[in-house]
Amino acid sequence: MLNLKIQPYNSVWIKADSQEELGLTFMRFQEHYESVNPKFRNQIFTLGQLKNWYSEKYGGNTYQVDWTGFNFPSKVLIPFKQGLFDPLTNEEKNLLDLLKYRNDNFYVIGAQNNSVLRHELAHALYGHNGEYKKQIDNFISKHKNKLIKVLKYLEQKGYTKDVLYDELQAYITDNDDTDIINLTCPSVISGINKIYKKFNVSKVKK
Repeated sequence: MLNLKIQPYNSVWIKADSQEELGLTFMRFQEHYESVNPKFRNQIFTLGQLKNWYSEKYGGNTYQVDWTGFNFPSKVLIPFKQGLFDPLTNEEKNLLDLLKYRNDNFYVIGAQNNSVLRHELAHALYGHNGEYKKQIDNFISKHKNKLIKVLKYLEQKGYTKDVLYDELQAYITDNDDTDIINLTCPSVISGINKIYKKFNVSKVKK
């Protein structure tokens, strides 16, 4: 069963009864939004195709437990609502049903605990506030020569190049990945957090 709570930055937090249910709910939405595989990113595909590819690439059909947090803008829901991903899974139907009365632009977050939620809310801020995104992107671009190792590390974790700046700011501001913190120049960490603090106007709503 899915539960929904309103969060800052015009976002909604979706929580499930288990991590597996959450992963099964979000996997096609998330891969349609930002998959490293161009056959899935912004494309229409079946759940079987996604599972087969993931099993071949990562050695097992474990997507639903490998990834603990999810985020995407509401525009990702459109092809699912239009029936282009037919047949929908029961989990996907449940998510769409929760959001069926929303026709505005908002952000969807999937998380099972407040630690993951904090990370995903940084993505919501980045996606919702154009000025925050602009300042973060400009700052990271300016210091990109100091970030070669950490950006490469993020790619190796399974993120497409299109979202590396977004992921970096989320990991830095939630301070929850020791490897990323150790790979990132302290002055860059300080700079990203300084920008974040200017725009982070709300605490997590539990």
